[in-house]
Amino acid sequence: SGAEAAKTLFVDIRTHQEAMFVGLATPVDAQIPYMMLTDIPEFDASRKGYKLVPNSDFLTAMENRLKAKGLSKDDRVILICRSGDRSANAANLMQKAGYSKVYSVVEGFEGDLSKDGRRTVNGWKNDGLPWSYDLSANKLTNLR
Repeated sequence: SGAEAAKTLFVDIRTHQEAMFVGLATPVDAQIPYMMLTDIPEFDASRKGYKLVPNSDFLTAMENRLKAKGLSKDDRVILICRSGDRSANAANLMQKAGYSKVYSVVEGFEGDLSKDGRRTVNGWKNDGLPWSYDLSANKLTNLR
């Protein structure tokens, strides 16, 4: 309902690059990366991708977004990432920081890998939920 949405902060915690090139769930209130690319992209062979490092401004940015919406650490926060792993880790971090109602979208924005190695199985985007490539400035978080 509208009242529940008003008492909820829905945050995409993927990198800025993921949101820009893969799209954003349209109902999100903000996009605050939990992990970020290094300043000079560095290949990580174990991940078969670029190295990600924790965003040191994550909790501060989250608290600022809560306050801007008139919410507190006791209101509901829903996190979404690519597949659900980072959002689960971010939820744990937030609970340790005093947030009492933090939830993770289990399948994330793109979902799980299919047998052919593509993210086409489940997730927000594959389930036909509303999303767009159009990013609105008020949802993005400047961290520097």
